[in-house]
Amino acid sequence: MRENSEKGIGIIPVIDTVIFEMKKQKKKLYFFLGVAILVAILVGYLLQLIPSYLLSDTQAGFFNSGLTFISFITLFAACLFFSGIICSEFDKRTGFIVFPKINKYKLILGKYLGNLLLVVFIITVYYFILGILGIYYYGGFITIRFFYSYGFAVLYVIALSSFVTLFSSFMKSETVTIIISLIILLIGLNIADQIITLVFRDAFEPLYSLSYLGNIITSILEFPFPDPRYSEFSFSGMGPFGGGSFVFGTWVTPSIEMAITLLSVYIIACFVLAALLFKRRQL
Repeated sequence: MRENSEKGIGIIPVIDTVIFEMKKQKKKLYFFLGVAILVAILVGYLLQLIPSYLLSDTQAGFFNSGLTFISFITLFAACLFFSGIICSEFDKRTGFIVFPKINKYKLILGKYLGNLLLVVFIITVYYFILGILGIYYYGGFITIRFFYSYGFAVLYVIALSSFVTLFSSFMKSETVTIIISLIILLIGLNIADQIITLVFRDAFEPLYSLSYLGNIITSILEFPFPDPRYSEFSFSGMGPFGGGSFVFGTWVTPSIEMAITLLSVYIIACFVLAALLFKRRQL
């Protein structure tokens, strides 16, 4: 009985930190929630009012086009919500405060879970609006692949949050963490993917890239699943040295099994490294 009571006391500070963090981040929540709602209504409803804009033939196709911007929303949300998880404790020197009821590891865990719940809530609202619009346009039930996509979106958010948390464990400030994370995730990985694909073509799949792994969110909606997953296209053009044909290739999506495996590896590896760096840095 006493052991169970002690366990409860150990969990309560984490729960209190989760609640406190969610209240603290409410301005970010309102902002991203507003963006998610506006984008979902824009791509899911307002565009359909344009006569020249053709509604997808299938519900899955509608969801696919509606989820075009979900990767950007999750990426920016992850960078802004999780960038201060660890480094803010160093920047504000709160590590020198003596916590009578919570240690630094429970503090970080509570902060992370609080932010994760907020970002997952934002994603859930986005999917909910698209789901309602999907029923409105096509009737019947929502395709099961829509829920698979939602599951991958949540897994992708956890992977992004673990990546940003890793940077937060050794960066000096929250602002620097946001900037570096955005540069790597939004620009760096995409440039690297294009170079790798240009050099190696179909011989090397960019499975190292979180940006590429995120393609599974929309690709899972397609039936049948994209096969082959690598495609090439060519075009002819005129230049100062005459005409010519140019061939470009691109990897469309990772396989379902590989996406689950590598996103999980990303999550575990980033959290382990973040914990080691956090311990070494010592609040």
